[in-house]
Amino acid sequence: MPVPPAWVRFVLRRVLRGVLVLFALSLLAFGLVHMLPGSPVDTLAGPYSDAATRARLTTDLGLDKPLPVQYVTWLSNTLRGDLGTSVFNGLPVREMIGERLPNTLELAVFATIISVAWGVPAGALSAMRRGRAVDVTARTVTFVGLAIPVFAFGVALVLLFSILFPAWPTLGFVPFSEDAVRNLQSMLLPSIALGLPLGSTLCRFMRSSMLEVYEQDFIRTALATGSTQLQATMRHGLRNAAAPVATVAGLQMAGIVGNSILIENVFAIPGIGQLTVTAITHLDIAVAQACILVLGATYVVLNLAVDLLLPLIDPQIGKDR
Repeated sequence: MPVPPAWVRFVLRRVLRGVLVLFALSLLAFGLVHMLPGSPVDTLAGPYSDAATRARLTTDLGLDKPLPVQYVTWLSNTLRGDLGTSVFNGLPVREMIGERLPNTLELAVFATIISVAWGVPAGALSAMRRGRAVDVTARTVTFVGLAIPVFAFGVALVLLFSILFPAWPTLGFVPFSEDAVRNLQSMLLPSIALGLPLGSTLCRFMRSSMLEVYEQDFIRTALATGSTQLQATMRHGLRNAAAPVATVAGLQMAGIVGNSILIENVFAIPGIGQLTVTAITHLDIAVAQACILVLGATYVVLNLAVDLLLPLIDPQIGKDR
């Protein structure tokens, strides 16, 4: 039997790993939601309901069945694209997530652009000017960025812009289809709140990766043959330092989707993060399970995309693994 090419085995391993992670995530999402104190029956029935009403609601929601049966039923429905119905507003969960997921992804894309736009150049410049004022300044800024929690930075931005620029929309969200300018304005602050602190990690990885590249023979050869440090960096350094930085950038974009739970609630953005918190608060089991699964699936898909793109940056990766 012919052995598949190395890149095919590489892709199959990554896809299989992603499927296993999603299965584990489904168990985690189902288990965590059912560990929450209270029951949606308590909320729906009210404090003065009788036993018959509570029993009927329990049966209608399928909560009278054993947990393994509930899990298998939920997973099989999810695989068919049926995420259930919200117990509070009666809307299909798939429809609710479909309305909010684009807002979360828009926020993640803008925040990633901001983090890469300042983190990568700052890290490369810091490595080129190692030990000088630029390097010290960059390391100090990244230290502050890593030390401040994302949500605290977001609250500080809201307060600062509310005082200095009262006309700026610090809270709320305007869909791009309604007003493109207002949409970009409403996304700027949350994107900065997510992108600047996470760019600190990129800056440090870029600096570390570039310093390792500068120790390689091909950089020394380029410098010995008359290239300036900037020319050697642009021609040889950035490409060789890109693989680990691209990995971190991909992981950070996935992490931004997770951090959206905090930022969307700070800036009142109707995304998956805000929907997750609302569903957990109201014990809306179907919505909470689906939101956790979608956030995790987004994380897995983005990681898989990064893994599949890495061989394009460094062909040795697909051959070695």
